[in-house]
Amino acid sequence: MVGHIGRTYDPCTEKHSVVYFNQPEVQTALHVHPGNAPSRWDTCSDLVNLNWKDSPTSVLDIYRELMNSGLRIWIFSGDTDSVIPVTSTRYSVNALKLPTVGPWRAWYDDGQVGGWTQEYEGLTFVTVRGAGHEVPLHKPKQALTLIESFLVGSSMPAFEHVSDS
Repeated sequence: MVGHIGRTYDPCTEKHSVVYFNQPEVQTALHVHPGNAPSRWDTCSDLVNLNWKDSPTSVLDIYRELMNSGLRIWIFSGDTDSVIPVTSTRYSVNALKLPTVGPWRAWYDDGQVGGWTQEYEGLTFVTVRGAGHEVPLHKPKQALTLIESFLVGSSMPAFEHVSDS
């Protein structure tokens, strides 16, 4: 198994990145030193959020603008995401008051529920079952299904009954 990447989620990934990005040579390479003192890098910090003053706190107007220009918008969320919960995202999508073109329904991956989806005029919302904030890290196979569906312009896969004959 030497040289092979594990196929399961490593809960220590965050700790590895903290160690890596706090190495002086990495910070030097990334030009993140304020003056001569090294910065302490952390995976989740309110530093940017608390000091961000040059744009609105919501992206809903940007979604409207992009949809009006004809771009397809897909929003996805892990259903165990404690940072941006599915219910919060659904409230935001509902605030757009878009006509529904596809009902809230399960989507499937290898015969198993991969999550839930709803299609609106100009926007598709997809949840990924069992994924946290970083969907591709937690559920890479389902994330690939989501990305492939977006790229080919199709809905998320529906259940397909396979007959025994």
